[in-house]
Amino acid sequence: MIIDITGIELTPGNNGEDCKGNGKHFDENGILIECCCDECDYLLCCTSDSVNCDECTDTDCPIKSE
Repeated sequence: MIIDITGIELTPGNNGEDCKGNGKHFDENGILIECCCDECDYLLCCTSDSVNCDECTDTDCPIKSE
């Protein structure tokens, strides 16, 4: 699990569709969670089909083991 500085759980990959920081999800109070993509270290994982997970150094990345 990857948590960004705002406390949002980030899920890279799948064109960002699964990520709570993509600007399309709501929090437990029904408030839209702001998009975190512009400052996300994992944006490349969401926008590229040729991401090389072997070079990733984040041991908490949920897609690294795929």
